Amino acid sequence: MAFHTRSGGGGQPQSAPTRVLFVCLGNICRSPAAEMIFCALLEQAGLRGRISCDSCGVAAYHIGQKPDSRMLAALQRAGIPYNGHRGRQFSPADFDRFDLIIPQDEENRGDVLSLARTPEQAAKVLPMSRWFPPECGLAEVPDPYYGGTRGFDAVVSLLRVSCAALLRELAGADAER
Repeated sequence: MAFHTRSGGGGQPQSAPTRVLFVCLGNICRSPAAEMIFCALLEQAGLRGRISCDSCGVAAYHIGQKPDSRMLAALQRAGIPYNGHRGRQFSPADFDRFDLIIPQDEENRGDVLSLARTPEQAAKVLPMSRWFPPECGLAEVPDPYYGGTRGFDAVVSLLRVSCAALLRELAGADAER
């Protein structure tokens, strides 16, 4: 398993993260979409109690706001329900609250890593592209904010496939415990 361990009860290592945080710039497009998609997949798999997720942004632009209406529409078209998410900003305390921190692009990843104070914190930060299908040809989740409907739909499609791969990896690790 490629994830770093954390101590469980009695000092026993646990091989898989159970708390996942998705990160983008403003927390109104990509990261809340990843959160909502991942939550829906957790529900379908019956893993809501063993794996949890949240999302945030590296910038404070949209604290307290709902996701972008275009992203909510794209999620609705894909059958993903809105979960009441409101934007929040990444905090260094998130390194303690989450086992796996997943930035959507390299700039977000750099911003999060700049706040890591230990190698253990930095090791929790893995790019979303880690779970992209090889044939997608992308290195990061594109920001659809300045584009049209197609861009939002494409991001939702990419995140559905990537979040499913992430869940398979986490569920497999959870079964190994």
